[in-house]
Amino acid sequence: MKASEINLNRFLSQTDTQFVIPVYQRNYDWTEAQCKQLLNDILAAGAKDTINAHFIGSIVYIHDDVYSASGIRELSIIDGQQRLTTVTLIYIALYRLLRELGDQQKLTRIHETYLINKFAADEEKLKLRPTENNDRAIKHLLSGESTDTLEGGFSRVLNNFSYFQGQIDANNLEDVVQGLAKLMFVEVSLERGKDDAQRIFESLNSTGLELSQADLIRNFILMGLSRKKQNDIYLKFWQKIEQQAKELSTNQSRVSDFIRDFLTLKSKKIPNKGKVYLEFKERYPTLSYEDLETLLNELKALSRHYHKFINPAQENDPEIRRQLQYIAQIEINVAFPFLLQVFSDYESELINKTTLVQVLELVQSFAWRRFILGLGTNSLNKIFMRLYEDVDTADYLPSIARALMKKKGAQRFPKNQEVLTTLAEKDIYNIK
Repeated sequence: MKASEINLNRFLSQTDTQFVIPVYQRNYDWTEAQCKQLLNDILAAGAKDTINAHFIGSIVYIHDDVYSASGIRELSIIDGQQRLTTVTLIYIALYRLLRELGDQQKLTRIHETYLINKFAADEEKLKLRPTENNDRAIKHLLSGESTDTLEGGFSRVLNNFSYFQGQIDANNLEDVVQGLAKLMFVEVSLERGKDDAQRIFESLNSTGLELSQADLIRNFILMGLSRKKQNDIYLKFWQKIEQQAKELSTNQSRVSDFIRDFLTLKSKKIPNKGKVYLEFKERYPTLSYEDLETLLNELKALSRHYHKFINPAQENDPEIRRQLQYIAQIEINVAFPFLLQVFSDYESELINKTTLVQVLELVQSFAWRRFILGLGTNSLNKIFMRLYEDVDTADYLPSIARALMKKKGAQRFPKNQEVLTTLAEKDIYNIK
């Protein structure tokens, strides 16, 4: 690992170099408030002769000595995407303003020094190569066309560019240019196979880079692969898992919860919500490319079922959909690890629809009865965690019912008379 202080313009002006944002990185998500702060810092630095430098943090990249067929060197950015993308948007705003002002000399310098590799092939033209959607957006902005003609998936890139375009004009152009020239950062260069990029990434996360457990797992899976294999794995498996494990009503990612349930199913141990990544890494410390494909193929298959658990309306069959909606309403999420395997059995035709519906009704009955009696919910996790171990595939539903009826004490399956007595005596309207 090599670390040194460097001027941002000098970093961006490296010839025949492309700064690649790997697919495992989160999307560009800086808000207007963060862009405003950066622009204010740049303007302040540019307007004062007394300020020689303005520090903006660090940029960490993996240097593989990878060169394309046309000789373009690739640097994989693992920290600093937000700043690099934002500075690129500022330079695009300057480029378009200078074109309006007819200043061809400054326009060409910015375009060919900080934005493109002049003699590269089309796909290697941009100095910054973000993920697919943002790549299309930045190319569109460089073309000079209106942002109104580009739709879908680019809100941050387009919104932030529009902000800079509205703030930078002929009056402050020179201050912006001078301020950009004073930006400094710590350049951290890693070598794949020699430096532990994942450990460094974890360290960055622990000091304030707020990544979810799923983000860390995704990076752990993809970071050690070549860029081609990263793209293949991401598009074939991980992107689909992310799409399936999303709660549509809130647009909230549930990938971390899904993998937690998957690990519970596999290990019969419930990971702490904040330690899902550590549990995953402990269970799958090293995987060959073939084993990784096998694991992700299983996760992708299970994510289809999980999609219906968190989005019951997506289930096509009306009877199954109704049962899933009931389960969602009474929030029996602790049953998900068990139900993932049950739905896999249904998909593989080990059980039929009638049996599946009956299992879903049994799960609800068990939860409802316990709720009426006020039995603690903390034991449900452990019950459903190991319930599939008692399944007799030749006697599917009865074997599950027998396993639940054998539970004693706080884990018991309340009998009819218990429920009827409680209903007759309890203030149902104020059950908590």
